[in-house]
Amino acid sequence: MVVLIAEKPKMGAELARITGCRERNDGYYKGGYIPSGPLAGKECYVTWTIGHLLQIDQDANTAALHWKLDNLPVMPDPFLLKPRQKDGKDDPGYIKQLRVIETLFSKCEAIINCGDAGREGELIQRYVLQWCINNNPKCNKPVWRLWTSSMTDEALKKALSNIRPGNEYDNLYQAGKSRSEADWLVGINATEALTLTLQEQLKGEKRVFSLGRVQTPILALVCSRYLENQTFKPEPFWTVKLHTESKGQNFTVTSIKRFGTFAEANSLSTHCTVSMLTVDSVEKKPKTLKAPLLHDITSLQQEASRCYGLDPDETLRILQKLYEDKLVTYPRTGSQYITQDVFHTIPKRMMTLTQSSNPKIKTAALRLSQTSLGELNKNTVHDDRVTDHHALLVETTIPTNLTGKEEKVYNLVAIRMLEAFCAPCECEVLSVRFTCASEGFAASSTKTLKPGWKAVLGEPLESTGNEKKKDGEDNEQEEQKLPELSAGDILPVKNAQTIEGKTKPKPIYTMDTLLQAIKTAGKESEDEDIKTAMKGIGIGTPATRDSIIKSLKDVRHFIKKEKGEKILPTEMGLEVYNLVKDMAIANVEMTGRWEIALNMIAEGKMPPEKFNDNIRLFTRQITEQIKNLSVSDGINNAAEAENIKCPCCGRTVKVWDKNAKCTNPECGLYLNRYWCEKRLSEPAIKNLLENGKTGLIRGFKSKAGKTFDARLKLIITEKESRKYANVEPFFDDVKPKYKKYDSKSGKK
Repeated sequence: MVVLIAEKPKMGAELARITGCRERNDGYYKGGYIPSGPLAGKECYVTWTIGHLLQIDQDANTAALHWKLDNLPVMPDPFLLKPRQKDGKDDPGYIKQLRVIETLFSKCEAIINCGDAGREGELIQRYVLQWCINNNPKCNKPVWRLWTSSMTDEALKKALSNIRPGNEYDNLYQAGKSRSEADWLVGINATEALTLTLQEQLKGEKRVFSLGRVQTPILALVCSRYLENQTFKPEPFWTVKLHTESKGQNFTVTSIKRFGTFAEANSLSTHCTVSMLTVDSVEKKPKTLKAPLLHDITSLQQEASRCYGLDPDETLRILQKLYEDKLVTYPRTGSQYITQDVFHTIPKRMMTLTQSSNPKIKTAALRLSQTSLGELNKNTVHDDRVTDHHALLVETTIPTNLTGKEEKVYNLVAIRMLEAFCAPCECEVLSVRFTCASEGFAASSTKTLKPGWKAVLGEPLESTGNEKKKDGEDNEQEEQKLPELSAGDILPVKNAQTIEGKTKPKPIYTMDTLLQAIKTAGKESEDEDIKTAMKGIGIGTPATRDSIIKSLKDVRHFIKKEKGEKILPTEMGLEVYNLVKDMAIANVEMTGRWEIALNMIAEGKMPPEKFNDNIRLFTRQITEQIKNLSVSDGINNAAEAENIKCPCCGRTVKVWDKNAKCTNPECGLYLNRYWCEKRLSEPAIKNLLENGKTGLIRGFKSKAGKTFDARLKLIITEKESRKYANVEPFFDDVKPKYKKYDSKSGKK
């Protein structure tokens, strides 16, 4: 008997159907046979993990630590595992499934690992296998590996017939294991070192300052861009715009030079109104816009955020559902290329899209389905650029009953697939130089000759309004069509304008641009070796970036997403960044090097021991660095610096993460910083305690989930000899005015 173990119940159900296991039991299927391959004809059972069934056992691995600074860093060897918990408690469902798997492994003659085809999928299954063997030596059986990026019947049958010995994937497992242990070592030791160090110095309530191997460099990206943006001092400049016409067509030209003063620019503007515009040169250049590459998970998350405002974790969740429904290929891919054999399946996939309800997709698919395979664009076909998984493609299953968001994500995959196999877009760029009043002017226009891949959409998708501006892009030049011009033409100046502009900082990250920065981290390095080595690597992995960003936003509360899709650091996020910004743990390049090393382990080019030894050395160094920090290195005690006075006794009030307290123990005035799901800023606390009220604060949320704006007034109460600073909303000058406030509905 052979046991097939999938990573998720849904995959298990598909394998059971393919192998004929029709008898469903508690935690497994039975009654089938392996249809082909090395184990053909063998009776089989199908079971599954539920994602990560096991986790590193923090309690067991840190039993001797007692969470004291002198005992850090903790270095388990070996790392002990335990069944995954929910909300810090044992989950009977996980433990029960582990026992089912252990029983089946002990009775079978061979095991087929059918985990997701990737580093993390390999780690999940190997951890379960090792746990079972440790509990029951009878579970030590020969292991085979099934590898597929698709859940269609055809792909699963092919993968079953091509299973490989499990030890051929040992390097992949070692890479996953090294990544998991490195994250634990750095995260646990750095977090506890920082938390305990500052707890001693702050002598107040315990605040957890979380650090991590990947999360901290991502936080550093957000904070450094925000601070750079906030401290940027725009410098004014002026340009001159002339309105002219030729052959009955109006257009504008702009001065090449930017002027430092209004007077200088206005002087030119005045002179131009009494001058003529001379065409100096006309240049036409062909321009080819290559078809975009197919989507990987990160580029899809970027586009879903840009077009529909979806967070990365939501996009991945939707894509996983589409994958399980056999509508798209494996979601957690970091490749934008496909192999030659997959390329031969493209016509079938195109035919599926001819049934699309989206008219643009249907039209493009009909046109491309009539194109021979040899005529399709092959820029995305590179066998040597595909490792674990190929790029995202639609499957041959026709979608039905998709939700609105599912349809949007599916269509993004479909549209990009159609675009990628189209011809390039061919354009002609017309650039014209002029002279007026001895000063140079310029204008340009672009003419599309052959739309190629741009014909798929013809116009942009619906959007959030943020996709127009990219990082550092200047959009002040207006699109216009120029008439036919020749050198030596003399044109009239119908009007002249002096236009003021200002230099701009790099914009605050949006989810789209943050994902791009994570993906391309290291490209701005001054070290060419690092820049080359990190190309295409970034920090984190395509499969984990969404969960790390979600953790920073929703669990750690280090970053937040504001209206307009801006990603900003919170006060706590800035505090943590200020503490560690000069340390290697916040260094994007350091994390990038680790990702390179992990890929080398997976490829068998580096022994895992070398990487693990370096991580342990790094952990010791970073722990000692953190132990030597002082509160003045970064914790923002702005409240104390501003000398917020207690309204009861006049002594200083200290502001903490969740509350504010009077430093006078005999007074002990206490204020909760959170009201209606919003954290009060330190300036708001100062106004409240010293003036008895705040200015208008936006973004409170009622119990019904509705947002509202209000001012707060101070109400001091006393209970059991302790003073409490409470707040009440009032709506003076808040439009529209309301007479009454209902805390349950959020209505005033």
